[in-house]
Amino acid sequence: MLHRCRLMIVPALGLLVAATNAVAETPTTTPAAATAATGIDESNLDPSVSPCDDFYQFACGGWIQRTEIPADRSRWGAFSEIEERNLALLRKTLEDDAAGKAVPGDAYGAKLGDTYAACMDEARIDRTAVGELKTLLAGVAGVHDAGTLARHLAATHLQGGGAAFSFGSQQDFADATQVIGGLDQGGLGLPDRDYYVKDDGKFPEIRGQYVEHVAKMMALAGETEAAAKQDAATVMRIETALAHASLALVDRRDPKRVYHRIDLAGIQQAAPTFPWRQYLSDLGFPGITALNVAVPDFFAALDGLVRTVPMADWRTYLRWHVVHGTAALLSKAFVEENFRFYGKALNGEKELRPRWKRCIASADHAMGEALGQSFVRQTFGEEGKQRTKEAVAYVEAAMLADLKGLSWMDEATRKAAEEKLANIANKIGYPDAWRNYDALKVGRTSYLKNAMAAAAFETRRDLGKIGKPLDRTEWLMSPPTVNAYYDPSMNEMVFPAGILQRPFYDRAARLAVNYGAIGMVMGHELTHGFDDEGRQFDAHGNLRDWWSPDVGKEFDRRAECVAKQYDGYVAVDDLHLNGHLTLGENLADLGGIKLAYHAWLAAQKESLGAPATQGRFTDAQLFFLGTAQAWCTKTRPENARLRVTVDPHSPPEHRVNGPMSNSPEFRDAFQCKAGSRMVRPEPCAVW
Repeated sequence: MLHRCRLMIVPALGLLVAATNAVAETPTTTPAAATAATGIDESNLDPSVSPCDDFYQFACGGWIQRTEIPADRSRWGAFSEIEERNLALLRKTLEDDAAGKAVPGDAYGAKLGDTYAACMDEARIDRTAVGELKTLLAGVAGVHDAGTLARHLAATHLQGGGAAFSFGSQQDFADATQVIGGLDQGGLGLPDRDYYVKDDGKFPEIRGQYVEHVAKMMALAGETEAAAKQDAATVMRIETALAHASLALVDRRDPKRVYHRIDLAGIQQAAPTFPWRQYLSDLGFPGITALNVAVPDFFAALDGLVRTVPMADWRTYLRWHVVHGTAALLSKAFVEENFRFYGKALNGEKELRPRWKRCIASADHAMGEALGQSFVRQTFGEEGKQRTKEAVAYVEAAMLADLKGLSWMDEATRKAAEEKLANIANKIGYPDAWRNYDALKVGRTSYLKNAMAAAAFETRRDLGKIGKPLDRTEWLMSPPTVNAYYDPSMNEMVFPAGILQRPFYDRAARLAVNYGAIGMVMGHELTHGFDDEGRQFDAHGNLRDWWSPDVGKEFDRRAECVAKQYDGYVAVDDLHLNGHLTLGENLADLGGIKLAYHAWLAAQKESLGAPATQGRFTDAQLFFLGTAQAWCTKTRPENARLRVTVDPHSPPEHRVNGPMSNSPEFRDAFQCKAGSRMVRPEPCAVW
């Protein structure tokens, strides 16, 4: 369904999906290392490199040279530093909750304590989880036709499983005030369809490793070695068929390609073998009839597989997805084999992250807004919210000024763009009203059962929104999350408290550094409302073309300049970026830096007068250093290859050098001459 535009991908532990990216022990910088007068850590610099030749290396080279990626991480950077601090706070909260010392007034302290304690009780999990898994696997035996297949999928989807396809709520693209059901492609164990359909690079090798992994996991679940190998081949055959029917990630970035409002009658006609009414009834929502089918061809192909693939093979596929979906919740042997493939082979991690960190992620996933209440009290508060609001207002004012000055936009389109800007809602720090978890039942005796209960609670909450008035107060991230997002259907920007801290925001830093860091985040998310995807939604979140034809063509021409620029960048080895997969994020980075710079100038003028020039760097230079040092990152090659395929974000070095090489403000700040690598001969400019 609709891609919600985020600052970056920060993996969290899925309750019924294996997690591989851990949080490390070692911080990127320390407060003492930062230059107190500015907020820039000058020890991170590489003075041997000219800022006009490679600004990312200039800003981060010293840090890159001395930093090692922790063994339990696939990448490490400024985001990781914040995550580590957040984890320390959350650990104290959860340990107190588990010990019965919850803060008075925390309505769900006991439930959080039970959730954390059950996860931490590894000895009990090793004794009981395999028996619990066998009970789940026994349920697959009853699948013998389309009706029993539908019943099994409904039961596992309710508990967070991902076999065959996905189903959830979504706003209607044509009427954003309505919440409808959304059917979408799914059912794969590898990260994306390309892993099944491409024969270049390392894809064939990874497919072989995946088949080996499936066989090992099925053997752990009780199959003989011979049967497990046969099962793995069956799983690969069905998943490959699903992958060939799936829409590619680049195509999915176009909202028109994933919006087909055909409702229940339409999906029954397009895929008549599968009993859709029964599926919805077994989910517990028989009244749902309003549906978007994101990829109709996928469901037509799935229907063909239901007709032609023997039910014995479907049972094998379903058993695998039960094992795959619960692997992180099971005994040590399952967890370690799961990590061997998803952590080591796909991401290059050397060690599994400590259990307490995995359990924090699990608790956050299950009851994020309950856990977030204590976190907000300790880290953010009303003052932080007010300061953030002020900065967002400056960034939005910069966007308005930019719109008014665009020579390539006609008045009708400009007026519609200004209306959209004026209607953007901002959510900052934490929700005004916290989520109610009264109906969620958890205990200390089963980590697996807790996870399944939490997943079912969330699925029912999500599906319960269908057919009801849109809730514009809902958050899609918990407050401790180190990220931010823009939602085109809601026309809103969301900045959780987790990211609103050093190095993105530091009260002791110079204004230029803060605007270069957190201001760029704000400008990035704001630009998403006007990138190649976001621009297709109007001020009220409806999918509608509000652009004059000639202006739309000019936007596309300018955006294509950015796509070609990033096509030329190498991510790892000989793998180039896909400029169209990363286009929306690259446009957001380009616009974000420009908006943040002009927002800083306005804020500086109103608060302190002219920018300072004393010291090693001018304030204009500090602005760009603030941006770059927030993105200092090291990535393992395996993870870099994975991201080239599935991540709509460019690697950090290109998120710095790419937009800055188009920026006249950067060129002037560092007095870069024509012909420098950081000065593009024909710069790309959109917003």
